[in-house]
Amino acid sequence: MSNFKGLSSEERRYSLLTDAPQHKSTVIDWYFDAWGKRDPNNTLESYSEKLENFLQDGSIPAHVVICDGDRLVATAHIRKHEIPSYVDYEMWLGGVYVDSDYRGQGVAKIVVNSVIEEAKSRGIKALYLQTEDLSGGLYAEHGWRKLHQINNKGCEVIVMVKEL
Repeated sequence: MSNFKGLSSEERRYSLLTDAPQHKSTVIDWYFDAWGKRDPNNTLESYSEKLENFLQDGSIPAHVVICDGDRLVATAHIRKHEIPSYVDYEMWLGGVYVDSDYRGQGVAKIVVNSVIEEAKSRGIKALYLQTEDLSGGLYAEHGWRKLHQINNKGCEVIVMVKEL
């Protein structure tokens, strides 16, 4: 297990997945294992196609990756209209995932802050998210505000916002 906290801020700098395509297969594996297996109609191949389509059509305008040297340790993205019933909520933080070896070291905060930095650089004024942690967890601790609690695809989630 690496001590990610010991790295300098320069060593923890984020990249975009489009600039680090060697990490796509790991991101797809992580996403499929974490969320894709919930639906028996999903396959690893369908998840790969979905990510590629989202990146190409602009549904995911920015996909952030955090590395420790050459090793991918975390990822998250900005996505358009994650929950179709909330048409006024345009840009969403999604797909926040931290490699199990790096959990508990503040990496989730780093990747979320990296997405916020990228969103600001693109002129985005607010980000929305959904989380299964009904307390808001990390997000509530860092200024995200709860808007709604809903059942989304059979899962209770809260929708939150952060004004940028």
